[in-house]
Parts: sequence; C-alpha cells; structure tokens
Amino acid sequence: MTATDLLLDANDDLLVERGDFVAGPADAQHIDLLLRTAQGDWRADPLVGVGIARYQKAPYGATQAAALTRAVGIQLERDGYQVLALDLTDLSDATIDADRP
Repeated sequence: MTATDLLLDANDDLLVERGDFVAGPADAQHIDLLLRTAQGDWRADPLVGVGIARYQKAPYGATQAAALTRAVGIQLERDGYQVLALDLTDLSDATIDADRP
C-alpha cells in the first residue's frame, strides 16, 4: 500500500501548484526524510531519523555499514514499512527496498 501525503519540492518546502498543496504518493519522500534527518530533528518524535550525512563524511567500512543498515532497518520498521531488501555496503550503490503492508 502506497502512502499518500503532501509532497515537498527540491528545497523541502510544501509543493504548491495552481495555488494549492499537492498530495501524492510519498513513500520515496518518507524514506528520503528518514535517511537525511537525524534523531532529535523531529519535535513530535525525537527518535525518528538516521542522519546519513555523518556516515557519508566519515570513513566507511564494514562496521559502519552494519550500524547504518541496522539504523535504517529500525527506522523503516518504526514508520510501518516492511524491509524487502537492504544493502548499504557501498553507499554509492545502496539498495533500499521497502513497502507498506
């Protein structure tokens, strides 16, 4: 089942067309926000977020890949996704496949 939500533009502002907010399929947007935001960024739920930038800026090896994979899996499941495939060994060729049951 695909989540429908208000969509954001490239600057993370609400997308507005013809003077009205745009709603549409938002699973990719939800996953993107989970990855980019860090815990503490969401006032309503301070435990939401992976903070992938800290993994991208630091040395990345097997230990970091395992920690990131665990964090992403936990965040996706918390948001109601079923993780179908998750491979973060190489961030330049990452695989994240999740669906809402």
